[in-house]
Parts: sequence; structure tokens; C-alpha cells
Amino acid sequence: MKKLFLILSMLMCICFTFANAEVNYTTAQQDITIEKTIDNNTSTKIAQEDYTNTIIITIAILIYIIIAAMLVYYGLKGKVVIYRNTIDLSLCVGLFAVLPLAFIIFMTLFLMRIERDTALMIMGVIAFTWACVVLYIAYTTLRDNRNNPLLMILILPLKITLGLWYGLSIFAVFRKSNLKTVAQRREEKQNALARFTFSSGLIYALMRDKPLKK
Repeated sequence: MKKLFLILSMLMCICFTFANAEVNYTTAQQDITIEKTIDNNTSTKIAQEDYTNTIIITIAILIYIIIAAMLVYYGLKGKVVIYRNTIDLSLCVGLFAVLPLAFIIFMTLFLMRIERDTALMIMGVIAFTWACVVLYIAYTTLRDNRNNPLLMILILPLKITLGLWYGLSIFAVFRKSNLKTVAQRREEKQNALARFTFSSGLIYALMRDKPLKK
């Protein structure tokens, strides 16, 4: 399993490396086009390079989706730990829940015309706290998977992404619908409840220390 994850990770890194190289090459070609006023054939070449770059990035994303699916499968089997407990899940959800709050605080400071140094200090404290939470999540992920430390690099973005997905499913349940008809609002609410039910079941199954398990 370790070798398979390592191979897939290397493939994903290679794809992103080639993508970055393609972007740099494209930028260089654009500069040369401006300086030397090359004919319209360059535009076609740049479009082809952008298309190649898009394909490489898409392949890298598909590789990570495969890795994520395998991690979820092994998490359900108990071979890797995605979430330790509800606190671990709450921290992952809170990472994104705090962003709108930080934006509200920033706008409040701006409208109240607080001194720049004070505003920067407050936003710095928020950013530092956010970074500390991310580091703590990374630490718990490494501790829970200490037998497979290399997997922490793959599990960390997965658990944060699942936390975002779960948080959005909760938000969708309580969000007020803007649809016009009652039937549309009912259908939207039913879809939101279905997503919340599915995500709750998956997240619960991925927890090592289940809260309701005797």
C-alpha cells in the first residue's frame, strides 16, 4: 500500500512540475512575442501549450482523486486514521467557518477606521491562530498514522477537504432558500438533507473514536 501511494504521489508531483514548466515556457513565449512582434502563429502555439497545461493539471487532479478514494476506503477499513474524534472533525470544519468571521472583523475594522497598526495586529493574531490550528491538525494526523508517516502528506488535505464538504452540507441545511416556488424550495431542502445525511454517515464511519459507539 505504501509503495502504491508513493508511486501515485510521485506521478502527481511530476504532473505539477511539468505544468509549472509549461506555464513558465508560455510566459517566456509571450514576452518574446511582445518584444519581437512575432506573427499570429505564436498565438496558436500558446493556445496549444495552454491546452497541454490544462491536460497535465487535470491528470494530476485525477490522480489525487484516486488517491483520496483509496484513502477513504482504507479509512473505512480502519487501516488509516482520517479523523480521530469529533474534536478533530470540528477543527477541520472550523478552519473554513472562521474565514467569513475574519472577513467580517476585517470589514468592521475598516469601517470603524481603526489605526492600521492595530488592524494589522488583530488580523495577524487571527492568521497566527488559524495557522496553529492547521499545524495541530497536521500533528494529530501524523500521530494517528505514525506507522505510515508518509501518508500524512496525503491524508491532511483529504481530511481538511472533507471537513469543508461536511461544513458546507451543514450550511446548506440551514441556509434560507432564494427559490420562488414552494416545490423548488422543498426539493432543494430535500437534496440538502440527503447530502447532509450521506456526509454525516461517511464522516462518522471515518472516525476512529466514534462518539456513540459503546
